[in-house]
Amino acid sequence: MALSKDEQRTLDEIERALRDEDPTFVNTASFDHLLRHRVIVGGFAFLVGMVVLVVGEIASQAQLVVGVIVSLAGFFAMLVAITWVSHRRSRT
Repeated sequence: MALSKDEQRTLDEIERALRDEDPTFVNTASFDHLLRHRVIVGGFAFLVGMVVLVVGEIASQAQLVVGVIVSLAGFFAMLVAITWVSHRRSRT
């Protein structure tokens, strides 16, 4: 849910006051590592989904229903991974 303009302005004022009051804390409490972690985990989940999709395609040669279900699970894993990585990136 998006913040209203007043809420965003208040949050920006709090951030500015924190930067002015304790700049060393602000430098150590960076959220860049969280974003990097999110991208790494999302990329790994995407690759796992891709492998599951290919395994489902291979399995569909032997048993169609199982192959389709596994392929769909892999596709949805890839979709969730992309959505999770791209959802609400932190502001700089």
